[in-house]
Amino acid sequence: MSTQRKIVIGIDASRANVAKRTGVEWYAFYLIQELKQLIPDSYQVVLYSREPLTYGLEKFPAHWESRVLAWPPKFLWTQMRLSFEMLIHPPDILFSPVHVLPLLLPKHAIVTVHDVAFMARREAYGFFGMLYLMLMTWYATWRAHILTVSEFSKSEIVKFFGADPMRMTTTPLGFDTSTFGHVSKETIVTVTRRHEIIDPYFLFVGRLEKKKNLAGLLRAFRIFKEQHDANDSYRLVLIGKRGRGYDEAMQEIAGSEVGASVRELGYVAQEDIPALYAGATAFVFPSFYEGFGLPVLEAFASGTPVITSHATSLPEVAGNGALYVDPAAPQAIAGAMRRLIADHGLREWLISCGRARANAFTWRATAEKTWEALVKAAE
Repeated sequence: MSTQRKIVIGIDASRANVAKRTGVEWYAFYLIQELKQLIPDSYQVVLYSREPLTYGLEKFPAHWESRVLAWPPKFLWTQMRLSFEMLIHPPDILFSPVHVLPLLLPKHAIVTVHDVAFMARREAYGFFGMLYLMLMTWYATWRAHILTVSEFSKSEIVKFFGADPMRMTTTPLGFDTSTFGHVSKETIVTVTRRHEIIDPYFLFVGRLEKKKNLAGLLRAFRIFKEQHDANDSYRLVLIGKRGRGYDEAMQEIAGSEVGASVRELGYVAQEDIPALYAGATAFVFPSFYEGFGLPVLEAFASGTPVITSHATSLPEVAGNGALYVDPAAPQAIAGAMRRLIADHGLREWLISCGRARANAFTWRATAEKTWEALVKAAE
């Protein structure tokens, strides 16, 4: 008596399998970890990576396996090495958590396109980087079922690439419920001292780049210091890697006394991030363009009031939990910072609404919607 062959799902785990993760890498990591608990053993799952899996990814159920695809050139792994694997050992479905697909694909492919900021904010990208992203996204919309992280991003992909909405699924992001919102006062003190942060402080988390409106944030902080902080009490803490437009943005505080009140930490280990959110007076995120805006959720869950842009996906994610500003108006951003200091009732209301809003987003929910899309693809 023959047994029915299992459907094989291949997942590109290369972005999740890195030590210093940022937004997209964390999405890939948490999604894979949640899918391990959701996908039944009637399916076979293969995780593809460049190096052996680590950081917990190497632990998986019996019907999962790891396939390390060595590639000495260290570049074009997806387009070359993963493509070759699709040719010789194709799964029934390939899922890529980032919108870069191999050139050769199995019959069914699903890919996550997080945003198309490179189309809407072209000035924030180099020519060749933008061209690469355009080509890869065009290929993805033509060849695969698209997952995206917000209704805003979905509409943008349709607008710029003519994607078929019927071949798209919105899977909002989540946050790590086991860490954010569970930080003691002692831990906050320990972590802020370790990073030499003087309280009180405003916090920004994200790539330090033009698209995130770093220049506008620094200009707003300078206005806040000059007009609303007579005692020179407040600091601005920046967490994130430097990106395109960083040097230009830093001119906003170059040579001024305000520069001494800005603390740039660069990349920070994930275990310290919840305490830095929890210790902040407010999280200030006046980004010009976000496909989702995951740091807003993390701040909500940490009990930290949020100032953010009334633009792109951010109102969709933040709901009634944030104090909204025009990202192009530094004076308004500075005014919002002053309001959160002066109005205790507003602070408490935002903290309460933010916590309630965060409860609507979990990585389990993201994984469940993703699994539904995978099942449909297998039909």
